[in-house]
Amino acid sequence: MKRCLSLLLALVLLLPGCGRGTKEDESASQDTGLPSQDAETIVRAMLSSLEEDGEADALVWYLEPLDVGAYLADFYDLEDLCWADGAVVRMDGARAFELAVLFLDEWDVGPTAEVLQQYLLDRRGSFTGYFPDQAALLDDALILTERNCVALIVCEDPDAAKSAFETCFDEGASAVWAPAVLPSGSEERSQDGRLTYVCPGKDDMALFDDSAILAAWESGDDSALSKDDRAVLDAAERVFEECVTPEMSDYDKELALYTWLTTHVVYDYSHHEKKGAPRTAYEPYGPLVDGKGVCLGFAETFRLFMDMAEIECITVTGAAFQSREDHAWNMVELDGEWYCADPTWDLIGGADRVPEGFDTSKLFSYFNVTSDWMAQTDHQWDYEDVPEATAEDHGRPEG
Repeated sequence: MKRCLSLLLALVLLLPGCGRGTKEDESASQDTGLPSQDAETIVRAMLSSLEEDGEADALVWYLEPLDVGAYLADFYDLEDLCWADGAVVRMDGARAFELAVLFLDEWDVGPTAEVLQQYLLDRRGSFTGYFPDQAALLDDALILTERNCVALIVCEDPDAAKSAFETCFDEGASAVWAPAVLPSGSEERSQDGRLTYVCPGKDDMALFDDSAILAAWESGDDSALSKDDRAVLDAAERVFEECVTPEMSDYDKELALYTWLTTHVVYDYSHHEKKGAPRTAYEPYGPLVDGKGVCLGFAETFRLFMDMAEIECITVTGAAFQSREDHAWNMVELDGEWYCADPTWDLIGGADRVPEGFDTSKLFSYFNVTSDWMAQTDHQWDYEDVPEATAEDHGRPEG
C-alpha cells in the first residue's frame, strides 16, 4: 500500500503510542528491515500464488489505514498496536481464507504473533463441526515473521504463500511461529473419559418459548399470536403438510422433519463475523422464515417440530471445541429410549443432493446417536442434568 509521507505521518500521530518505528523513506529500509514492496504488494504476491486468486468476487480487501486499523481492533483485538503499514484480504461467510501483512515496531512482533495465535484458535472454534474443511485450513495456518514484519496465512496451500512471502525479502523469511491450534494434553477429562464441560458463555443460549405457537397449533386459532410467531407457525404448518402423514410412525416423522430442516435451511454465516447473527437466527424464526440460523436456531426449530408432532424432545445447550464454543443440539425420546440429534452438524446443503427414495438416515452422522458418540465427537454438556442416550438402534422400529 503506497502512501505519501504526509498521510503516513498523520496516521502515526493520530494513533496512541505510535511515534516510533515508522517508515520515513525508502533509504531507511536497510535499517528498519522493510522490503522495497509495501504490505499490499506482499499480500498480492502471496495471493497470486494461490488458487483463491481466481475468486476475485469473493475477496474482501482492507487496504486503507482506517479500514486496516478497524480490522486489527475488531478481529485481532490489536486496538492499540503501533503499525506502520498493513493490508488484509479475506473471504466473509463460511470461508476461513485470510492473508494479512503488518509492519510493526520490531519489539511488537512477538506479542503480535501470540495474539494472532489466539485469533486462529478462536477462528478454528467458529468452524468446528459446522464446516470441517474450513476448520482444517486453520489447523495448517501459518504465522510468518521477518524482522519487523508479521504475516498471517490461512489458505489451501500455505507453503506456496510462504514461498511468495519470502521472495519479497532480500534475505528470505522463515516461519518462526507455526502455532498448534489445540495444544496437546491441554484438555481436562472427567473420570468416565469425557471432556470436562465449562460453559463458554460467548452467546446468549436462552431457549425459545414456543408455548403460544403450540397452543395455536392445537386449537387452530392463531389470533393471539404476534406477527413473528404467526409467521413461524405458518411456515411450520407448510413443512408438516409437505413431510408428515398420519400413518407415519414417530421415527418416520422425526426423520422426515430432520431431513427437511437439514436440506432446506442454511447456516447463518454472519455468526462468524464480528457483527454476529441476529437474535432471530437463534430462534425458529430464522430457519423457518429467513431460511437460515445458528445452532440454537436449528435445535429450537427441531424441538418445535417434535412438539407439534407430539414427540418428546429437549434442546441441550452445551459446548464444542473443548468447551471453547457454545453449541446446541437435541434429544428425542422414542419408545422409552433417548437419542441425540444434532441438525446443525448434519446440514446437507440442499434437497437436490438427496436421491429420490434414498434412506436419508444414512446421510447423517448425528441423527439418533448415543451420548457416548456425541462426547467422542467434540460435544460437551452438563452430563448430570441431561438424559443419557444409550440405545444403538437409532430409534428405527423393528421390521
